[in-house]
Formats: sequence, structure tokens, C-alpha cells
Amino acid sequence: MAATSATEVSSPWLFTSFESARRNSSAVVTFDMNSLSPVAEIGRKEVYGADVEAAIPASRLSWLGRHNLLLAAGSHSGPAGVVGDICLWDVRASATVPVWELREKEDCFADIAASEALSSLFKVGAASGEVFMADLRMLGGGGISIEPWVCIGDGQRAAAAASAGRKEGNGCRIECYLNWVFVARGGEVEVWTQVELAQEAGGKKLMRRNWVGNGPSFVIAGGSGHESVKEKTKIVSWAFGGSRMALARDDKRSIEVWDSAPAAISFNP
Repeated sequence: MAATSATEVSSPWLFTSFESARRNSSAVVTFDMNSLSPVAEIGRKEVYGADVEAAIPASRLSWLGRHNLLLAAGSHSGPAGVVGDICLWDVRASATVPVWELREKEDCFADIAASEALSSLFKVGAASGEVFMADLRMLGGGGISIEPWVCIGDGQRAAAAASAGRKEGNGCRIECYLNWVFVARGGEVEVWTQVELAQEAGGKKLMRRNWVGNGPSFVIAGGSGHESVKEKTKIVSWAFGGSRMALARDDKRSIEVWDSAPAAISFNP
């Protein structure tokens, strides 16, 4: 029996990533949401011999409707380290040859997301924990691509962490919503936004980072005028809608709801 590793819904389609029980083949299957019948199979891969990296199942699916592209990305951890496979599929053109494909070995993605609003892919490096950006307009042509990623965080730190084989990105999450890019690191959330410099500064567009809330810790007022600092617990799930972001934390019975308009927080049991 095949195992499901990722799903993505975009009416009228349901995209589902499958891996065989023997873990020697994988594919993305497109279903019709009305009939729930399979209508297409995308990117089927088979393992031949000892090349277990030949059929890495997609653990992340994202549909880019305006570009008519499906992002399918997965990674495999083995003796040689973490290897990632990232593909962009034009489902109208071909179910066997991607528009763009990248095999990652150095600072492979810990998580990856796609933004239609920014026409870009974003990832958190598994080794460095830094955020990287790839412009969709620069990708294409079929086949394996050259390195497309540009570090929008600390580039020197990212290079040093990758060379040292660190794992600072383990457990990080990344999600794109509207014009924002959210990154969860343990119990913290940072948000990246695109800003345009003034014309006298060249008019370039840059990504800048801010923190959701007051950063890494809560400062809680204590008795007798003293204050204590309490570390935030790990974020285990999040969701986005309208102007709000909802967070669920480990060992918590409440949900944090952040609203971008008033920049206030409320707790709902």
C-alpha cells in the first residue's frame, strides 16, 4: 500500500504525493475534486539498483495558479547527508519532464514554500538555518538548473554553517502568505517583507525581516516589581486566513491568533 507524503488542494484539483510501500517508487497523482477520480500522474520515479535518491517523494506541494506551475519538493537523509529534489511542473505541457529541476546537496532545504505574490521560491537551509530566495522568472528551460538561490539573511554565516555541516535549520518551518514570508524557528516567528528603496538609492527591491510579537521571549511581570523571562514553546502548527495567523504550540491548550492590522494578540482556548 502506498503512503501519502503531501497534499495540495486547488479547485478543481487535488494533488497528492505518494510513495510505494517498498519505498522504491514515487509519484504525484492529480485527482478531480468532484469525482475524486485520478486524472493524471506526474513525475513518476523508480529506484534502480542502490540509487535510493532516484525516487525521493515530494513532501511539499504548492500550486502556483497564475504561473500554472506545481512545486514538488522532497528530501532524503542518508550517510552522505541530506539531499533534496525540487521540481516545477507545468501540468499542461508534460507529466514526465519538469519545467525546472534542482538536486540539492549543500545546505539542502529544511522547508520550502512558493509565493505567487512575490513570484519566488523561499527555503530555510537545513545546515545554516538562513532564508534563501529564488526568482521564478529566472527559472525554466528544462533540465537541471545551476544554483538559483540568493541568501536574504546572513550570507557569510550560511556559508560557514554549510561548510561545517551544521544542522541549524532542523525543525524550521516556512510559509508564504500574501506578500509575507513567515519562518518559524522553535517558538519564534519572523516575517520577511519586500520593500522598495527610494529612487535616489537605486529603486531596488529588498527583503527585510521583522519579528512577530516581541521576539525570542515573553517578558512577564512578576511580584514586587520584578520581571521574569519565559521562553516560548515550540510551534507545532500554524494557519493563515484574511489578515490573521493562528499558532498552536507544544504542550499548550490554547491557540494564539495574530492580526496584522492592530498587531495585537489574543488567546482562544
